[in-house]
Amino acid sequence: MIYGAVSAKTQRRYRNRVIGFLEVNAHAIRDTDKASANGMQYKRSKGWEDKWTYAIPVVRAWRVDEPILLERIAPKTYRPEAGQAIAVWNPPLLPEEVDLALRVKVTEVGVFGESPLPKPALQRTAFSEAFRPSRAFPGSFGKRTATYEDGPTCMYLARFEGDGFALLGQAKPQFDKSVLVKIGVSNDKSRRALELNLGFPPASIGKWVMALVSEPYENRRAAEAAEQAFKDEGDKRLRSLGGEFFLGDWTSAQLIFAAIPGVSRFGR
Repeated sequence: MIYGAVSAKTQRRYRNRVIGFLEVNAHAIRDTDKASANGMQYKRSKGWEDKWTYAIPVVRAWRVDEPILLERIAPKTYRPEAGQAIAVWNPPLLPEEVDLALRVKVTEVGVFGESPLPKPALQRTAFSEAFRPSRAFPGSFGKRTATYEDGPTCMYLARFEGDGFALLGQAKPQFDKSVLVKIGVSNDKSRRALELNLGFPPASIGKWVMALVSEPYENRRAAEAAEQAFKDEGDKRLRSLGGEFFLGDWTSAQLIFAAIPGVSRFGR
């Protein structure tokens, strides 16, 4: 969570207010490693070229869309007399403060050096929505550059074979056997498995595998309904990473998948 310091260097309208939220990769870099030319020029114009030269990279960012004082979100963690220490040591918010932060309305914004924002990106919505499973993406059928016909569609549960924590930019906790999974639908599981792995170098030691595939549903809409049922239950029993991705116990993920109506012939 980013807030404006009560300092002459901070614009008055931002002082002591929550400005936004950042998702970072927890490794050290220099400011020049991931700063735009405009950003570095701004530092130089302020005479700050030798300040704040060490950094950690930001991968996602959300702008707060409502004026809100820091004390409303972190009444216990934040203390005005300890502002500098808080900035240096970055103490975690208390659970009740996290709940307050997740209610703040935000808009996701682009980050220099990162991929363009997905469409649709979060806009003027409670921050908690950034970490909820997405709704099943509705299929479209008809003429575009080709004709796409509806028909039998399977639901799949893909499992990442490799260090899923590393893929998330996190250190793997000792003895944690959680796996990274993706739920989705497709009418061609072989093609979909290939698509999921196109972004990895051939020499990569991690890849997605189609761990579980349902019996075909009558059409894409039925498969999407099954996918949403998995997401709803996965949000309770697994850790949602947003979109179609979850982290958690593999056995639990399999049980959720197997319990969805229509996954097997016997379940229909």
